[in-house]
Amino acid sequence: MAGNYIDPNRLSLVPTRSNSSRTACETTPDSSESDSDDPPVSAVLESLEDDKCREILAALREPKSASRLCEECELASSTAYRKLERLRETALVREYTEVRRDGPNVTLYERDFTEIAISIDDDEEFSVAIDRPAEGPEDRMATFWSEMKNES
Repeated sequence: MAGNYIDPNRLSLVPTRSNSSRTACETTPDSSESDSDDPPVSAVLESLEDDKCREILAALREPKSASRLCEECELASSTAYRKLERLRETALVREYTEVRRDGPNVTLYERDFTEIAISIDDDEEFSVAIDRPAEGPEDRMATFWSEMKNES
């Protein structure tokens, strides 16, 4: 997704994605059966229920800074950061740093899913499947640099 918008004068440091498709499953409020990397079903549903979160997700057709999202969505800065944090915690948005040669670095946000499906199984347990965009070479290189940064 970020690969479509990369400027050759900038390097994007994108955190690692554990896999290209995740499923969140919830059996009880404190379900320990679901994968610890997956957001709880209730958290995903609460994020999607929030009008401002949905507005941010719709605006993220391409990576954008928080200040640009504030302008486009007509949100107060504190509200935008709170909603972005909520979306990041539920793995619906990913945050990364774009290193710029021609000025200060900037934190960008992008939608981190292509499809969300909600289902209920025979045991009447809800699950949410989140399909992720394919990771391109630019994303893999950015992940490499991000990991190098974390180790130093």
